[in-house]
Amino acid sequence: MWVAQFLPRLLRHTRLTRLAGRAPHRPGTPPFLILFINSICNQTCEHCFYWQNLNRRDDLTVEELDALSRDLGRLEILNLSGGEPFLRNEFAQICRTFIQRNGVEQIYVPTNGSFANRTVKAVEDVLREPRLKLFAVELSLDGMHAYHDRFRGMPGALDRAIETYDALAAIQRRDPRLRIHAISTVTSQNLAEVRHLTRFLLERCPLMDHHNLAIIRGDRKNPTLAGPALEHYQQLYDEIRHLWATREQQRFGSVVEPMLQWTKTRTAERKRQVAPCKAGLLNAVVYSNGDVGVCESHAPLGNLRQRSFRAIWNSPEAAALRRSIAARQCWCTNEVFLWPSIVYQPAQLVRAWFGARAWRKGDPSRVQPLQPASSGQFPIIG
Repeated sequence: MWVAQFLPRLLRHTRLTRLAGRAPHRPGTPPFLILFINSICNQTCEHCFYWQNLNRRDDLTVEELDALSRDLGRLEILNLSGGEPFLRNEFAQICRTFIQRNGVEQIYVPTNGSFANRTVKAVEDVLREPRLKLFAVELSLDGMHAYHDRFRGMPGALDRAIETYDALAAIQRRDPRLRIHAISTVTSQNLAEVRHLTRFLLERCPLMDHHNLAIIRGDRKNPTLAGPALEHYQQLYDEIRHLWATREQQRFGSVVEPMLQWTKTRTAERKRQVAPCKAGLLNAVVYSNGDVGVCESHAPLGNLRQRSFRAIWNSPEAAALRRSIAARQCWCTNEVFLWPSIVYQPAQLVRAWFGARAWRKGDPSRVQPLQPASSGQFPIIG
């Protein structure tokens, strides 16, 4: 039984490691796809890096997304983005297309959690696919009620997200393939808010098994927002790692999290690639209007309404950009691109394992009680 479980993972890991080592002019189609499923959004988040492209009238049609699916090979993970993804009426239909044709087994969806009924309908529909192994809904939350609602430009935003959590928790009790996560984008302004939020979520949401941290990036809507001091960001992550240790024990991918955070903070500190980036080999991005890119930091290389995905992906311009990335002429802290660059490069995996001391287990008892909300201080973690 152990061999039956371990061997497929080993073969998959070997295949993706070989793909990560391909030459820039022989990429193959990417196994990990970020697909902006729509541009429609009901919030005005201050940290949004996609704000200038929201609420457009040129989103790809279902037929165009079907053509994209036909042009792609095997997909391991589908990351759906937006806009607010669950506002797409054909959400489940699109997911089924990529599951049935491209072999997708894992889907991750960040959401602001505003629409519990729509979310439940879509998730239940997608979970009818027996080949799907994991569907992770990631509630994007920035702080406690007053801060989060103001930051998102929507009264009652956090309450509605918690309502969505409750509805999803009812599904998860029937189908453990559904996982519920939270993700917080950290700035210099909301460190204390996130520290209070993580305790609130840990107590209020017993079936939530992960609280992820991201560093603000891109051309944010509010240009005054800056990234956090890296020392404080690391302290916040350490605190969350200890607080959520029990929940994380059985989560798929939990062993990678400390390695990812270690690599991310050192990348931000040194302002260069710490792990050689494999965007353009392992990852691709397709925006809501059909633009195709190797990642979210570089300009798109073409549009699906003028050329096919494969034509764009195998173009000389794409090969030149891959060579530039391989030469470490850019860097970012985007988790979706960092983690495969760690996991599928053996030397980087070993380096991050030792650097993060990933074998150490979190311990909730090591976190001291929280100070009042007005305090910006961090607890000492023993």
